[in-house]
Amino acid sequence: MNIFKELAANRFLIWTFAAHDFRSQYLGSILGFVWAMIKPLIIAGIYVLIFSSVVPPENSSAGNTSYFGLYVFAGMLPWFVIQESVQRGSTVLLDHAHLIRNHKLPLYILPLHIVISATVSGILAIIVFMGVKIFFVHEVGISFVLIALILPLQILYCWGLTMLISTAHVFLRDISHLTIAMLTIWFFASPIVFTVESLPWFLTMRWVNPLVSLTAIYRDLLLFQRLPAIIDITWFALHTVVVLMIGGIFYQKTCREVVDLV
Repeated sequence: MNIFKELAANRFLIWTFAAHDFRSQYLGSILGFVWAMIKPLIIAGIYVLIFSSVVPPENSSAGNTSYFGLYVFAGMLPWFVIQESVQRGSTVLLDHAHLIRNHKLPLYILPLHIVISATVSGILAIIVFMGVKIFFVHEVGISFVLIALILPLQILYCWGLTMLISTAHVFLRDISHLTIAMLTIWFFASPIVFTVESLPWFLTMRWVNPLVSLTAIYRDLLLFQRLPAIIDITWFALHTVVVLMIGGIFYQKTCREVVDLV
């Protein structure tokens, strides 16, 4: 609970860090913030081109090729946020060691501001997705607004995971390299570019892989225009609680040692 009290007290500092991080990613580029909207579209498009020939869209709930593209894009939306949070956040404590040593900055602020910055990019990607959907399907619905209720849960999940990984990285510098490899495995072990119909065993992995439930929630709200299944919300909420508790406990147990080691 002490972390959340400090969180409220430092909320303006966190937002300042997050805003600076988001701006700094596009500083000096010609297109600036537009890249935050172009990148997810390009990445999703590449995967659609590759995997539409591997998994015929007609044999799945994704329907035709256009819908398959939207199906993959919708599944990649939460992945973009998690990947950026974890990959960039894994080294955040060492990257900001001078702030920790000289300004006695609370450690949890650093992974959290990366997560918030990644979430802003994720929101822009959602806007792009809705624009692409309108172009191809000519319908939107209103269920997409409910994604705003999922984002806080997603932020907490990413924060707990990033807090755990970034803290562990201070003690074992190989963590950042291992993280990249594990993210690749995690991506292909999730129903992002593959449909559940093509690999039904994905559904049995809800208890160990939060992306099974999270991608289903995104697709229900943004693509299929329906309320997500209670089981998906429940499983992702459970994953969030567990990861946040583990990350928070590990942080509290090691924060003093981390300050000495960075």
